Amino acid sequence: MRIVIADNYEVVRIGLRAVLRGDEGFEVVGEASSGSELLKVLALTRCDTAIVDFQMPEDEAGMDGVVLLRELRRRHPALRIVVLTVLRNVAIFRIMYREGAHAVVEKTAVEEMLAALKAVRAGRTFLSKFFRDQLMSHSKSVTDVRTASGTHVQALSAREAEVVRLLAQGLTVSEVARVTHRSVKTISLQKHSAMAKLGIANDQQLFDYVRTSGLL
Repeated sequence: MRIVIADNYEVVRIGLRAVLRGDEGFEVVGEASSGSELLKVLALTRCDTAIVDFQMPEDEAGMDGVVLLRELRRRHPALRIVVLTVLRNVAIFRIMYREGAHAVVEKTAVEEMLAALKAVRAGRTFLSKFFRDQLMSHSKSVTDVRTASGTHVQALSAREAEVVRLLAQGLTVSEVARVTHRSVKTISLQKHSAMAKLGIANDQQLFDYVRTSGLL
């Protein structure tokens, strides 16, 4: 398996190389320190899998983790993507998979990387143990809420999550519409739909949720 590693910290790239060196089935064929650099490397390098840090700083192209995953899926649909992250929010895991990730590995548990790569090579998905435990705990709590209140807890769609994330960064509805190439009416509807799903009544509560949920 030919692998490209993308992380803005050189020490992380070195550590991953050391982990992968112990298995003859994996070969690191390239490195990148930003999303834009990763896309350039992939355009010139034949590889099977990209290991991608979800929280590399936005570069000159303004490319954050969600946008990068979407762009990787668009340009390289056969590429297997392993995401590294320190985020521990259940909603963001779902967004990662929805946008093209095949595996999500906790950044402080890189020893799980070999298992993740073997899983995606075999056509399976992978999620770090800590995250799996968190999802199970979340599922139980959601079940409790549904049982107690009879309400259905809905996850945000990828577009709704994108809208509230951009709004929380300080953009207006009109600016979000321009950035995402959607109409102002569509952005407004997606914003209010997200608020209804989250049970949020006003903009301040929405911004507080985004900042504490790991969506920023």
